Amino acid sequence: MRYFPIAINLKDRFVVVVGAGKVAERKVKSLLCAGARVYVISPRANTYIKGLAKKNKIKWVPRVVQRSDLVNARLIIAATNKKTVNEYVSKWAQQFNVPVNVVDESNLSDFISPAIVRFKKALVTIYTDGKDPVFSRDLKNYLGEKEHDFVSYRNRL
Repeated sequence: MRYFPIAINLKDRFVVVVGAGKVAERKVKSLLCAGARVYVISPRANTYIKGLAKKNKIKWVPRVVQRSDLVNARLIIAATNKKTVNEYVSKWAQQFNVPVNVVDESNLSDFISPAIVRFKKALVTIYTDGKDPVFSRDLKNYLGEKEHDFVSYRNRL
C-alpha cells in the first residue's frame, strides 16, 4: 500500500487550485461540497469557474500562480496542462509543508484523489494505489449505476 486512505475536514479551510479547465472544475466542485474556501489561480478560466467567481462561491485570481499564493493553504491541487507550472507548485507546496496533488503526476504529489460514488447515506471512495485510475473511474461508474439495486437490496434487509 503506497497511499494511506484518509478523509480530511476542509470546512472553511483555504484550498488553492492552480488551473481552471475541466479537471480543475471537477476538483473545485468536490472541494465546495466539502465546504472549503477555494481559491483558483489561472490566467484563463472556463465558463463554470468564471460563474462561480461571479457568484462569490470561489475566488478566481486571473494570473499565473506565484509562490506567495500558496502561503497558509491547507491543501493545494495543481490541475494545469503545463508541466513546469505543476513542478513549481509541487516544489513550493513542499517548501510550505502543505499537501499537494498534481493531477496525473503522482511522482509530484503527496496524495491522490480517489474516484467517488455518492449515495444518500454513504460516500464510497475508490483508488488503485495510483496504478490504474481508469479502473477506479470504471468501477465508480459501475457502482453509480448500481445505486438503485443496492438501495432496493438494503431496504429488503
